[in-house]
Amino acid sequence: MTIPNTSWDALLARFQNIEELGFDIAGMADHFVDWSNPPSPWFDLWTHAAAIAASTSRVKLSTCVAQIPLRNPAMCARQALSVDHISNGRLELGLGLGLTIDPSYAMMGIPNWDNKERVARFVEYVEIVDQLLTNEVTSYKGKFYEINEAVMNPR
Repeated sequence: MTIPNTSWDALLARFQNIEELGFDIAGMADHFVDWSNPPSPWFDLWTHAAAIAASTSRVKLSTCVAQIPLRNPAMCARQALSVDHISNGRLELGLGLGLTIDPSYAMMGIPNWDNKERVARFVEYVEIVDQLLTNEVTSYKGKFYEINEAVMNPR
């Protein structure tokens, strides 16, 4: 089940209800704004994932999906590890290409890549995140991203 955005109190209550009702997993989307309904609240994916993780104990939390254009792969891996630790291993990390129609990019000054570049960046991004979550020290040099002796702790 993916939860639409609403006030923080209502959003937290919905996730707690999902857990109480016995659902196995709940999803959180990743945009800077609710572009289908601009006045609606839209909380940062990783901030609200951490708060929900700390406020629940059983339900798995899924990023549906963390958009690669919105953050550096090392930062994404770091945020995912933090939430995974806060949730005691309940995070299901989903990564996505991002939507070319998402107005967040223009609003935040983020380049809106063409589809060919988006896919090429996604391949590198997934490789980096996988290495960061697997290796003790990661270095990577690709066409789009470079990581130099990055360490993820906690692991």
